[in-house]
Formats: sequence, structure tokens, C-alpha cells
Amino acid sequence: MFKPKIVVIFCITLLITATAWKVSLDNKPQSEIVTTSLFPALIDSVNEITEITIEDRKFKSILRKIEGSWYLHNKDNYPASTSGIKRLALELSNLAILETKTSLADKYAKLGVNDLSLEGSLASKITVSAGEKKLVSLLVGLSPKGTSTAQRYIRLSDATAAQLVAGQITASTNPIDWLDPQIIDIDSKSIRRLTIDVPDEQKIIISKKSESEDFFNLQEVPESFEMKSKTIISSIPAILMDLRLNNVVSAQLVTDLEPTQKTRITTFSGLEILLKDYIWENKHYTVFEASQEKDTDKPLDEMQNAAIEKINSKLHGWAYEIPAYKRRMINRKFDDLIRPKENSDQM
Repeated sequence: MFKPKIVVIFCITLLITATAWKVSLDNKPQSEIVTTSLFPALIDSVNEITEITIEDRKFKSILRKIEGSWYLHNKDNYPASTSGIKRLALELSNLAILETKTSLADKYAKLGVNDLSLEGSLASKITVSAGEKKLVSLLVGLSPKGTSTAQRYIRLSDATAAQLVAGQITASTNPIDWLDPQIIDIDSKSIRRLTIDVPDEQKIIISKKSESEDFFNLQEVPESFEMKSKTIISSIPAILMDLRLNNVVSAQLVTDLEPTQKTRITTFSGLEILLKDYIWENKHYTVFEASQEKDTDKPLDEMQNAAIEKINSKLHGWAYEIPAYKRRMINRKFDDLIRPKENSDQM
């Protein structure tokens, strides 16, 4: 008489268990989100890309591929950093649509995807072309608040719908960020002599006799004077150590002007670097030239000639704005580097 009750209880228990299991499945967080690639064909066309433009309301960078090499078109075709270009192409290829947000133009500003022509636009625009064919044209907006993964709001330039995408976009609109920043790198230990020549001022000559010496000496110091600071004087030849640019323009813009200063640096190996400073548009620009040391008959070996050729092939034709702290190293006056000897007779 108890068997029917047991069967009923068993069925009810089974039903409750099954229902609870289904509810737990329905409430379980989803670990995977189905996404759609934004530019599925881009990865197959990477080698065909010939131009990339990245712009916002403040900056614009136009990168062009000419005979297999990348140049920054709006920086007089200065060589561009290929690593940044490859990274951008990969980032765009990896963008995946998470969801469509809005097609209402009055909502664009909140997502940061309104047109660049509008005052206060926070968007940046990226355009990628292969010849006459446009592969990518999109407005990149803000990142959603509170997300733990890389996500951005975007809007295709020819579309009205703004979308949320997964993926990183790090492309800078500032042209300087697309340049190889290093101009030259020569350790001050290898420098034998440095001369600073400014019109109507006493020439500054700094030198040392061997590479093993730690300090440089100022030449032609009057007998009743001495160097004010060996440390300051010895820091001047560090001008070429990891020297990086703040800006760069074509040397044709400045070389017809009169140099404001010439700095000649000679190494123990016989390499000589001439720095000519010019003022253009109220900024100081420097033109670099490498050559064999003047006033010597000692021939350069193959390695030294290769070094000169490498420097000139990179720097010839360009005028560089260098960092202020580097320029201060060579903006010296002779009288500021000396002081009267304490025990000298005063007249």
C-alpha cells in the first residue's frame, strides 16, 4: 500500500530536481559572446595597403607607402615607423562587433562618434586604402565605462549605426608619434674634441686625451682663470647620446638661412659630426653632417666609412628640433664656464 506513495514522491522529487537544474543553466553567466568581425577581409589585404590617414580635430597623420617603404606625407615624407603601421593593421583586423547601439545622430556625441566637422567632436577617424580602393573608414569613439576588456564605440563613415566593438585601437593622430624618434646615438666616452662656434662670441673648445679619461677640459682658459665646473663641461659632449627629435622638417626650409651656431664633434676613431643650428618660424632646428675628421691624413677604415654613410643616409636632407635639455648642453658662453682663480692677483 506504500508503493504508490513512494512512486509519487520519487516523481515529484525528480521533477523538482530537473526544474532546478534548468533554472541554474538559464541563470549561469555566459562565458562566450558571439561576435562578428568588423573587417573580415582586411587581414588578407594587409600587404596591399598603400595609404593610412589618422586624424582628429587637432592632428592629422597621412602615411603613404612609396616603392615598398612607408613615409609620413605631411612631414615632408620623413620615414615612418613600420612597427606602428603593422600594429594598427592587426588591431583593425581583430575588431569584432558586440552590439549595435544607436542610429540617432543626437546620440553620437555621448558615444564620441560624431563627425570631426562638429565643434567638440571627440572622435578620431581612420582611413585605410589600397590604391583607389578604400578598405577601412571609421570613426573611433569612447570606451564604455566599467568594462574590464578592451572595447570601443565606433561608427563606419558611410553608416548611421554606432556600434560597440571588442578590440584595442591605439593609433595616434599626432604625426610625431609615427616617426622613428632617434636621430643619433654616440657615447660621450668616444668623443675626443667638441667645438662650439657662435658668431661674435669666443669659441668653446672641449677635449680629452684618451677614451679612458672621465672628464673633459676646456681649452684656452686665461691664466688667471679656471674651469668653473668639470662636471658641467664634461656633460656637454653627451649631446649626441640617444639624441631624439621633437620635430623634423625638410632641410631646404632652413639651409638658405645663416647658421646661428656650429658645433663640431670629433671622435677618437676619426668620425666628425657637424651640427648647424638655424632659427625657422621662431624655433631652433639642427642639420647634421658626418664626415672624416678635418686636418688629418689618417685614412678611415671600412667600418668608419660605413658609419659615415649610415649617418648621412638617415639624416641628410632633414632639419631637427631637438629637446630643450639637449639644446641647453651646447647653448653655452665661454665666460659662463670659467671663474677667477681664488689665489690669482687682482688688478
